[in-house]
Amino acid sequence: MESKKSINVRYFNRPVKVAFIVPLVEERISHWILDGIFYEAYSRWGGAKSLIIPFNNENFISARYLDWLGAYDADIVYSYVDLTPEQIDTINKKSLPIEMTKHEVYRDVERWQQFIPRWPNGFTPIRAISAINSPYAKYQGWSNTNQPNLYITQDYENDEHRFLPDNFGVSQGGNGPNLGRQNIFGTICYCSQDLPSNHNVGDERCHNLSEYLNKLAQKQVKTFSKLSSIHAATINHPNEYEWANSFNLFVGDTLADRLNFWNSRLLSENNERHDFSSLCVKKELLDDDNFMISLGIFINAHNFKRNGNGPSSMRLRSLSLAKEDCEKLAEKLQKFTYSLVKVPDNFNHPSLPSEQTLKGYYCVGAGVKRSLKVYEREHKFVVDEVDHFKYLTPELYDFKFGQCITDLHIEKPKANYEVAGGFNDWMLPRRLEATKAFTDNQAKVSRNGAITVVPNAPQQLFNGVAQYELTISLNIPDEGEVLQCLVLDHIHRLRFERDMRSQLVIQKYYDVELSDKGQKHRGVISLFGGELSQAAILTNSYWRQIVRMSIENDKASFSLFKLKSIIDQYTPDSLAHITNQMRFANLGLTKNYLKSNLIDTIEYLVHQGVLIQEYRWRCSYCGNENGLTLDTIKLSNHCTICDKLHQTPIDMEWKYKIAPFITSALIEQNGLTVLWAIDYLMTIFHRSQAFYLPEINLFKNREGNDRNEIDLLTVIDGKFIAAEVKLSAASFVEAPNEIATFIDEIRRLSPDIAFLICEQYCQNLSDIDEYKGKLDDVLGEIRESVPKVQLKVIVASEVDCFNSVPLEIGAWGERTYAFIDKLGN
Repeated sequence: MESKKSINVRYFNRPVKVAFIVPLVEERISHWILDGIFYEAYSRWGGAKSLIIPFNNENFISARYLDWLGAYDADIVYSYVDLTPEQIDTINKKSLPIEMTKHEVYRDVERWQQFIPRWPNGFTPIRAISAINSPYAKYQGWSNTNQPNLYITQDYENDEHRFLPDNFGVSQGGNGPNLGRQNIFGTICYCSQDLPSNHNVGDERCHNLSEYLNKLAQKQVKTFSKLSSIHAATINHPNEYEWANSFNLFVGDTLADRLNFWNSRLLSENNERHDFSSLCVKKELLDDDNFMISLGIFINAHNFKRNGNGPSSMRLRSLSLAKEDCEKLAEKLQKFTYSLVKVPDNFNHPSLPSEQTLKGYYCVGAGVKRSLKVYEREHKFVVDEVDHFKYLTPELYDFKFGQCITDLHIEKPKANYEVAGGFNDWMLPRRLEATKAFTDNQAKVSRNGAITVVPNAPQQLFNGVAQYELTISLNIPDEGEVLQCLVLDHIHRLRFERDMRSQLVIQKYYDVELSDKGQKHRGVISLFGGELSQAAILTNSYWRQIVRMSIENDKASFSLFKLKSIIDQYTPDSLAHITNQMRFANLGLTKNYLKSNLIDTIEYLVHQGVLIQEYRWRCSYCGNENGLTLDTIKLSNHCTICDKLHQTPIDMEWKYKIAPFITSALIEQNGLTVLWAIDYLMTIFHRSQAFYLPEINLFKNREGNDRNEIDLLTVIDGKFIAAEVKLSAASFVEAPNEIATFIDEIRRLSPDIAFLICEQYCQNLSDIDEYKGKLDDVLGEIRESVPKVQLKVIVASEVDCFNSVPLEIGAWGERTYAFIDKLGN
């Protein structure tokens, strides 16, 4: 099936964003966890930009780290701790990862390698080594273009000698040894002097950390940490001024020191200009004068961060040493570097962005955007390879292995709606289920509204040659299909298989369908060209009374004189807001303006089939009431009963009545209030990014004999909203079954916001206070039953525009414009 028009899809590729949750307990296993994370992250493209979140058994995760996790918008949350369902729910709402994985150790804990992250089935990240030929892999600003391609590795166990693994990475990843490739790159291995010469650990060996710092200062060796950072600016992170404008040296080897060193680099500038921005050193190394000298040389070669035109700035920090000890170390280090070394007042504070930075200056990185046109409802396309792959020569094509993450922006066409200079993209609620309407790939809804997708990788070799093409299956759904994905039970359960969030799965609905009332509502909207805002004309205070009178008497018709007389009966006070807003000189002009607009609106409604324009006469012979519409009237007419001739008079009077379909659609189950409620919700949010299903049946089982009915399911500005609409609050609070049903609906649907919308509190004004109190009690009961859902109440009679005279009776036409033009002249 083809779309009526093309759909614009824009996308860009980026590295996977991973947030690790680790125990904040100073013990060996916690350090092994960091060893495993550092080892893997430095070998993964974009891995150095992973976020590490400390977990406290007593206090969970601090609010500031949760806010950072939310802003980071992780694709994968990888936990090394057990989490309660409530904690899982909190993390999910903050970040909504594609996968939420718990690390498992299946044997006795014996070594740090058991804590290297293992990715979910179907996902293999791109290795950092794939960026080895990029020009950004070179030291920037160095005139010698023939730089040595010698990378640091290590033969010692990482948990015994942590300086190189923590700061620079010592593995290219993969299952093989850390060896180079002839004429491409080599390795220099940190190892023991007594390691036998027949052990192939690299092209060169080195036995002294000071020598490594000297080589780094002279730019004779390179690091995997650099490869894991370049071409990864699309992993956005806050640029905290204090942290970004100084080189940060963390002194200490505690868990907190190591963790905060890692995160500190995510507070610095998000580009490839600085090769290094932080180091973590245990205090014992700084007691070695040779190491201190080499450290100073390294800082002089790589630190160009400063405030203004002053000297390069360096901040010494520690979460394990006293300030006095840090100041002594700073004084000692100052002798070996040109950078200005200081111990800031917050030297022992965790590496965290400020609230202001997260809210106001958290930039969204953007990669190279591609664009394609989609014409079919179902489409599969090959994702362009990531940008830095273009630097790989044929002998390195095996480095193209792995999957990137793709952010999709999909156009949502809307009739009579255009975005100047842009696209009206889908804005979805942050629910994994919502993505199932668009793709079969693993996906999520990102913080900025994109659909974040894991492209599918080929499952096997083709003719013995590895295939690198990544694919995305794309569906172009209608609005109802998106809402169904948010409601249906099997989609909800399917999305959380093999995921920590399987504990959060709730029972939803087996099926959903539009009720007869919902279909009639759609019929009403279709008479207005599908425009809800135009159909809402019927809900303003003027037309609402006409519709209600027509509902009470299906033969009710109104002359133009009678319709104008309603305007004449308005008091000066009731029209004051129109007089002031339109700047009319007197009350008479206000009423004449409304009458002009009334005639335009009548004409519009007649042409839309909402009003029927009739000439009626009573037969003088048989007494039959005859009616002729505009398209059937003639000069000579006959009674439909006795066939007596009737000549149409030249001064005949037209009468107007609401079309029977309108009264039928709006009389059942308070359809008029539902129409007002939908339009009002769309108005208080943004109408252009809203879609809904009205009056629907929600089936709990296959047989369909147990079901709920709800008046409105909608997505507005990316919020999933469910609403129950009642004529009066009294009818709701006095019906325990309806209250229980509403609670059941909210629990199953789990919307972002649940609305209870009533036209009035009750029919008798004297009982309003009584029912206000009863409504408050019922709302308290509902909130207690579904505490995770935000519950809001709207009583239409308390909304200013509901009962006031409308600023416009309806559609503007030539008469209204002529009246305004005449005043202007």
